[in-house]
Amino acid sequence: MVIIIDDVVSNFDTFRKNTLQIIGDENLSIDWCSFEYEHEFKDFCLQMIDIASKYYDLSSSIGYEFWTHNNTRPFGDSQTDGWHYDKDEFLFDANGTYDYPLCSMVYYPVVQDLEGGQLHLECDIITPKENRLIIFPPKTHHYVEPFKGNRVSLLVNPWSKILRPLDGSK
Repeated sequence: MVIIIDDVVSNFDTFRKNTLQIIGDENLSIDWCSFEYEHEFKDFCLQMIDIASKYYDLSSSIGYEFWTHNNTRPFGDSQTDGWHYDKDEFLFDANGTYDYPLCSMVYYPVVQDLEGGQLHLECDIITPKENRLIIFPPKTHHYVEPFKGNRVSLLVNPWSKILRPLDGSK
């Protein structure tokens, strides 16, 4: 079940401004976080997880991944033109095994002058819109169309296991 919720963040203008100040022109990746780990987007991530828990059973969640796409697209597999699964990348790289988050979330704080950039979820095509949250199930093959314009997405994936953090501290 794919869930689309508009006007998710109530203080949107301030949130959007703060988000752009934090990420600038870069992409941000927090990787694996326990619920206790402090970072600049912790409150946002916990709010998104709380919303998603109304639609998906997240009771086994012990943490999450967080990253951004700031006018970028996921790479995916070059043989599939960007189609990919959200998965445990470390496990996949180690032995080709797929393991998936409890759900995946995409939130758009910035969408300006966009041509293209739709999110394809197997049988659904979703147009990005500012202050829109998309929640979709694990094992969902998805892809982002090439685009022109300004498109920033914040991504949160809750997990029921600890993922290997890059620095070992989160």
